[in-house]
Amino acid sequence: MRSELNEICLIDQWLLHQLSEAEARNFEDRLLLDEAFAEKVEAQRICHRLIRHYGRRQERFRLEAIYGLLLKETGFAHHLNTIFT
Repeated sequence: MRSELNEICLIDQWLLHQLSEAEARNFEDRLLLDEAFAEKVEAQRICHRLIRHYGRRQERFRLEAIYGLLLKETGFAHHLNTIFT
């Protein structure tokens, strides 16, 4: 279990460009030589992409809610109209 966590941490560090040059070289050598490891890296890369997508989506919803609240404020809505008309 502990080695799996260490491997996940190592993959995260590589995906986030947090490894030293030597560590990154060793990681990339292993990536080329170990097909099972390469599959784990690709799965984790997909997870990172999905997490970023979900985070952006959540942020967009949050900003739309704030914008909706601001539009209900008459002063803001009027000021916005004067800027864009």
